Amino acid sequence: MSSVSAASVKKMGLVSLTLVTASNMMGSGVFMLPTNLAGIGSISLYGWVITIIGVVALALVFAKNSLVTPRNGGIIAYANDAFGPFIGFQTTICYWISAWVGNVALLVAGVGYLSYFFPLLHNPLASSITAIVILWGFIALASLGANVAGRSQSFTAGCMLVVVLGIGFIGWFWFKPALFSEVYNSTGGSDVSAIFSAASLALWGFLGVESAVVSTGQVEKPESTVPKATVLGLLIAAVCYVSSCTVIMGLVPHQALVGSAAPFADAARYMFGAMAGEIVSALSIIACFGSISGWLILQSEAPRAGASEGLFPRFFAEVNKNDVPVKGLIFTGVLMTAVLLTTASPNLAKQFQVIVLMSVFASLLPYIYALVALPIIMVAKRLNKGGGFIFYLLMSAIGILYSLFALFGSGANAMFWGVLMMMLTIPLYAFVAAARAKRGAKTLYLDDPQ
Repeated sequence: MSSVSAASVKKMGLVSLTLVTASNMMGSGVFMLPTNLAGIGSISLYGWVITIIGVVALALVFAKNSLVTPRNGGIIAYANDAFGPFIGFQTTICYWISAWVGNVALLVAGVGYLSYFFPLLHNPLASSITAIVILWGFIALASLGANVAGRSQSFTAGCMLVVVLGIGFIGWFWFKPALFSEVYNSTGGSDVSAIFSAASLALWGFLGVESAVVSTGQVEKPESTVPKATVLGLLIAAVCYVSSCTVIMGLVPHQALVGSAAPFADAARYMFGAMAGEIVSALSIIACFGSISGWLILQSEAPRAGASEGLFPRFFAEVNKNDVPVKGLIFTGVLMTAVLLTTASPNLAKQFQVIVLMSVFASLLPYIYALVALPIIMVAKRLNKGGGFIFYLLMSAIGILYSLFALFGSGANAMFWGVLMMMLTIPLYAFVAAARAKRGAKTLYLDDPQ
């Protein structure tokens, strides 16, 4: 077989990598955010500002990590490198939970827009059963393989862009400042706690920022291209998010918006009439549901990698003829079904918010570990000199502060379940260590005596 020279390989430049970065983050996370942020009030704008600054710091640190230590597994691998196998195990657990809980939120958002056509879905039992049926349909589709499941991705992303860009920019012609500023802080708490809550919810729109860090072998001049494209992609996503959420809060009356299961559709209805609302709702449904099968496969990769290293049960690594870990998908599907049933609420927006905060909390622990890991790895590799080290040390500090900020803003319930999840990883790892020892794998990571 003839080899292909590195020079002949077409690599990603700044523009293409920037577009990939923005597309990866935006997904369908935006579709219920206007309703949730309206429940906080116009003070949520400050939450957006803090979130954008924090997420830029996160992205730059993740990008630097990928350059300093190119590894499969991303932020999970960095935590394992810096802190050892237990933290790597804990990070994998949290990241995996964040992924499938986030997919539950996509289902809830899709059913919310589906209720625009079928009012029966405002009933919590009917909406949960519908989401569960759709979930298992997509699990069946995902079992056919990534190629089949991913064919519709570009079309569904196009639907998302039409909705978000259309409302977020054309909607300014209908924007009413008085309507936007009608409610400043509706939480009943202090302004600081309201901003905390807004920052946690806004982070949902940027979850997956770590996936924008592309392998250095696929990028031209990765040392400069990856950080620039990451920041530019973040800024594009941020403009779309902030613009669309702000416009909708200045289009739809507050009382109608806080209970809306389809805020973009309602905004289109206020702008152009009922037909426009139906079109936007249909496009939103396609965008929400169309990406689920692909994300189901992606969310199975972390436990699959963990199983191959002896950190997860073996069935997570068992694949079918299409190279899909079906048993892992089924197991995760059962957990997602349980979350859909236990979080069922007469208010779909409230259900979405609870699930989003659960996902955000579960993602923050891996983020914090990866942020702290960078300076540790740079010191270990003797890269702790010069202005570059100081800059990334500052970015790590900003990212950690923001992560803690968002952590406290996720609320008492999310923190309770998150801390419980972290505590459970301690006895779970004892079983993992015992299984590794039984197979003859190394379980103690002490230096050999001299």
